[in-house]
Amino acid sequence: MASLHDVAQLAGVSKSTVSRVINNEYGVKEATKIKVMKAVEEVGYVVNQVAKDLKSQKTNLVGVIVPRVSSHATAQGIDGLSRIFEWAGKQVLLASTQQSNEREIEYIQLFNQKRVEGIVLYATHIDADLVKAISQSQAPVVLVGQDGSLFNIPSVVHDDLRVGFEAGNRLMAAGCEQIGFIGVADSDLAVDKLRSDGLIQALNMAGSKTLLFHNHGEFSIDSGYANMKQILQEHPSVDGVFCATDRIAVGAIKALQEAGIEVGQQVKVLGVGNDELGYINSPSLSTFNYAFDKAGESGAKMLLELIEGKPQVMSKLVLTFQNVDRETC
Repeated sequence: MASLHDVAQLAGVSKSTVSRVINNEYGVKEATKIKVMKAVEEVGYVVNQVAKDLKSQKTNLVGVIVPRVSSHATAQGIDGLSRIFEWAGKQVLLASTQQSNEREIEYIQLFNQKRVEGIVLYATHIDADLVKAISQSQAPVVLVGQDGSLFNIPSVVHDDLRVGFEAGNRLMAAGCEQIGFIGVADSDLAVDKLRSDGLIQALNMAGSKTLLFHNHGEFSIDSGYANMKQILQEHPSVDGVFCATDRIAVGAIKALQEAGIEVGQQVKVLGVGNDELGYINSPSLSTFNYAFDKAGESGAKMLLELIEGKPQVMSKLVLTFQNVDRETC
């Protein structure tokens, strides 16, 4: 195997000069660089990347932690951030927590052991343990989907409070009087609490309207189906349902149809996320389009600035949404 000495001998320079060229350091003439790189190619010298990283204190690795890789939101987000990191010469280490709060913390610690330069965390919650783990991380951390700005954690979030408010207004404009919400775990501040809070605010501003129910479930079609079956037993007067995600909404629609209810006429349904599944569903799902790819891009750009040591100009970035009108509302 060719060595640094072999390159130096063929190029007619010192080993320290070869090292400076390989590490792209200043102070080497362009003609010398060309001569050294030609010698590297001729002798077949392979750079010891581990040793190079240890010397430069840079690994060009970034960690990305997601709750699950199968979701529409996650897939689009990874596409967005991957484009930015690839352009910046960074390699992505991807970890899926399977929606486990404990694994989010474990992966932050593991990625620090792997000497990543930074971490993008698609968090499912915010609590004291997570904030502590992030504060102890040697690598900078950017949150996507949850707002950690109160704890000085740079964040990219969707306008979840306003999407709930808009959902209430859309359902009421469609003639709904008995409106409820199917959410997820109440520890998920963005997807469950903020979206339901926005819905409640819209109903309160309408005067006499109050939220008929707030059910907690999971990010799945089965959960939407099971919750809607229960709701029909407990609240048969329901005529409007806002679901925290499109997949939950698709499950709710199935339960309504099985009960002989005409969705879009007798009961209006709204989801969030603009998943393709909602488009092909019958009836097609009315929803809200979130810029998941832009969230990934923005999180990656924010992290790169932190890695480069640039001054932080914003604590969080809030992304807007678009109404998607289809057949269920």
